[in-house]
Amino acid sequence: MRARLVLSLLVVWLADSLLAQEVPHVTQTLSEPSLTLAAWEQAPISSQSPPANRHAPGCQYFHSEDDPFEWLQDSKVGYDGGFVIASDRNYDLDTGDFPFQLKINGWGQLRHTIFDSDGPNRDLNQFQLKRARIVFSGSAFTKDFKYFVQLDGRSTSGDDIRLLDYYLNYDIGHRRLGLEPGTLGFLTGRYKVPFNLARWLSGREFEFTDRSLSSIYFDVNRSLASSIYGRADFLQRKIDWEATIFNGLVSGGAETGSSGTLDNNFAVSGRASSILLGEWGDGQLADFDYHEELAVRVGGGFALSEIDREGSTEFSSLRVVDAGIPLANLLPAEVSQYRASLMSVDSSWKYRGFSSTLEYYFRIIDDFQGAPVASLFDHGFWLQFGYFVIPERLQLLSRWSRVQGNSGTLGFEDQSAEEIAGGLAYYARRNHAKIVVDLTFLDGAPINSSVLDISAGSQGVLLRSQAQFSF
Repeated sequence: MRARLVLSLLVVWLADSLLAQEVPHVTQTLSEPSLTLAAWEQAPISSQSPPANRHAPGCQYFHSEDDPFEWLQDSKVGYDGGFVIASDRNYDLDTGDFPFQLKINGWGQLRHTIFDSDGPNRDLNQFQLKRARIVFSGSAFTKDFKYFVQLDGRSTSGDDIRLLDYYLNYDIGHRRLGLEPGTLGFLTGRYKVPFNLARWLSGREFEFTDRSLSSIYFDVNRSLASSIYGRADFLQRKIDWEATIFNGLVSGGAETGSSGTLDNNFAVSGRASSILLGEWGDGQLADFDYHEELAVRVGGGFALSEIDREGSTEFSSLRVVDAGIPLANLLPAEVSQYRASLMSVDSSWKYRGFSSTLEYYFRIIDDFQGAPVASLFDHGFWLQFGYFVIPERLQLLSRWSRVQGNSGTLGFEDQSAEEIAGGLAYYARRNHAKIVVDLTFLDGAPINSSVLDISAGSQGVLLRSQAQFSF
């Protein structure tokens, strides 16, 4: 109750802050060029991907000082089978001073999957639209108040288009406290809650076609949540951090919403990361910039929740090593509640076309209520390497992912599952247009993920080929 009261008061205070902002009164007519400029979108005209971090400051674009409306002479706006804004060349538009902005982005991944099963699971040979996203983002009333809406129409959702993300982001520290943008902010809505690097990354930034087996097993996905975030200086390094309270701990790629199948226990999580050496450059993983000096990034996170039987979505979501069946299927019927605690640590580096990432996970499940069950401990990792044999174009890939623990035997003995993968990626326009092919050997799977094309207990060879495009 106290947490809800604090959240309610904070939301009221934020609303009051927004209403107190000075909103410019627009009196221009449609013929005035300044209004036309204000209505223009901050389009992604550079070759760089949009920032993956939802807290990254908006990009600033600049136009000619001699004639700020030169672009109007060679641009066309109208309807031609759809709404069109067209130009025969690139223009930089200085939209940074306008509080009302809208940006539209989109991206998709078309994948062909072949799975040759060595176990009871069936073979697979399919084309699938794994991700089909359209994104609306921008600011309103003030540049410190931002919004983000992402729709998804992937084939695993049938013919439905779903609201994948929706959140509002207010930079509290900028105008209220006179701090640098991004120093302290408030976020609320539906989004990826902070915990591990693999989930924080956008699917556009993957070197392989998708996440690893272990990162899904120890996953904490999207939820309805509220966060505070910021950036701090420590030992002459910038540390980005975020702390969140959300509906519940649902792992394995599943998501929590507002359905009646959730319990009443909030979950909490947090994450911090920092670049220890060098400048990270473009791309979250791949070394597109061919770093002459070593660049190193580190991070870590935690997640904690009490889970009880009245929330069937949460109670049945955690899976065990190595069969991948839900933990709830093994627990005595008398067990009414347990506690799940997760931790992750990660490190990435780039140097002369090489890139590497290691993320390690730990999970403890204990404090069982209703029946005596031993404390359960699982751990695992994914280790990934990439190297550009042709700079910015052709990249060789390798990955090892492993999960080990005693959850599948309720504490009696350890079991394990792993994947070993290799592949190559061809980048036509960095992460805007690329083709990835990877081959994965599975020795058991403790997950059931339609996104990864991996079912619980899978053993065999998985071949995935994927084309990606984004704008």
